Amino acid sequence: MAEKTQWRIKPATAADRAFLEQLAPRLTIGIPPWRSREAMLATVRGWLLENLENMGADGTVFIAEDANGMPIGAATVERSAHFTGAPQGELGELAVIEAVEGQGVAALLLAAAEDWAREQGLPYLALGTGVANSRARAFYARHGYQEEDIRLAKALRSS
Repeated sequence: MAEKTQWRIKPATAADRAFLEQLAPRLTIGIPPWRSREAMLATVRGWLLENLENMGADGTVFIAEDANGMPIGAATVERSAHFTGAPQGELGELAVIEAVEGQGVAALLLAAAEDWAREQGLPYLALGTGVANSRARAFYARHGYQEEDIRLAKALRSS
């Protein structure tokens, strides 16, 4: 893999659609066993493509590329509001291909999302990730993110 100084972060274009569709399964890591993986995959694929189609003043999609211009990761970020009404940025999705996991590409994408939020004058960047996705939770903690909410669920039907 290329040295990280050769990685490049760029705004997504319509040409990145196929890559985003292929990256979607990486966003199903850590979903609870009682949730449908197929439904989750369809949902995250839809989120990625919707973010691509709606890029503009209120949100963008970043693509990480290697030295050869091959896409290796993506992040979506948009303007949102905390439940109190306070404005904030929302990191919707962030994923990299397995071959570059742990090499700093996700950190570059995260920094691009943070920079975008700062440029928008937003005081916070918030995100959600699966409670079972311990690798992602540790990654965000290393980058200064603190857990703010915990969502609980209970399956009400027996198998």
